[in-house]
Amino acid sequence: MTDRETLLAAFDAADVRTATTGKLSAPCVHVEPGDPWSVPVRLPGRVSRWRLTAIAGRADSEGAFATLGDLIDAVDIALRAVPGCELPTWAKPSDYSIDGVPYAATVSTVQLATT
Repeated sequence: MTDRETLLAAFDAADVRTATTGKLSAPCVHVEPGDPWSVPVRLPGRVSRWRLTAIAGRADSEGAFATLGDLIDAVDIALRAVPGCELPTWAKPSDYSIDGVPYAATVSTVQLATT
């Protein structure tokens, strides 16, 4: 199983909706390669990085930040089940545009160590 498949399976098991393309429906987590994406640490180990964008409801709605907080908690719970994964630090919320409509979102990068 690839690192991406491992992360997606953990999110699926925790009932966290994900997207891997530009087609998504909030609330969800957009999973894409991070930067740098893959780095050798010691043979045969590697560290891969994945950018996670948690996307909640519309940016101007009252419950958007509460939804975003709940989504972050669910992501952290899911990641605790992934061996070699560090919990991410989330950036302050900002607007994320979906079809021209702003949604509350926050971005993080998660590291996954493999052997």
